[in-house]
Amino acid sequence: MSWARTSTCVPDGRHPIMLSMLQQFMGQLPAVCFSQYETVLFQTAFAIAFYGAFRSSEFLAVSRADSSGRAIAWHDVTIADGVAYLFLRRSKTDQQHKGVWVTLRATPEGPLLIHCDGTCLSRYQFASILQLCLRVLGFPPSAFSIHSFHIGATTYAAGHGMTSQQVMALGRWRSSAFRSYVR
Repeated sequence: MSWARTSTCVPDGRHPIMLSMLQQFMGQLPAVCFSQYETVLFQTAFAIAFYGAFRSSEFLAVSRADSSGRAIAWHDVTIADGVAYLFLRRSKTDQQHKGVWVTLRATPEGPLLIHCDGTCLSRYQFASILQLCLRVLGFPPSAFSIHSFHIGATTYAAGHGMTSQQVMALGRWRSSAFRSYVR
């Protein structure tokens, strides 16, 4: 007997976070974060989530004290010839845990996204600030989740001329499953 899926998937009801919303979040973060440092931290994290089409498990710590190595760390970033490369040590589609290099455009150690006290930015905190921004901007918080960045980046890429293969590479898919993310 095969473990392959035999029925169609239930449609994903989460809404995408689109580029226009991301831009609104960036402007709203100073009002919902308690310091300039936290504002920049969440602006960076939101941009990484969207432009990298990352799943939360690929770049965020599970908790502030997480030492599991799940969070993106400085040693995961390499810059060569003006291009930044990010090594994802874990990915939903990397079942052998070999890791995958993601190309980003544009000496410290430890997690890349940390609070001024040195603790990791956690999924909970990321989700909480996202929910605050949604509420303040008048979007229904229950219609969005952290995964909405992944959905939004996929929708944006597909709607702006990327081929199926390019969208699959962006989201690290090995099948056409990405199509269910395009809104």
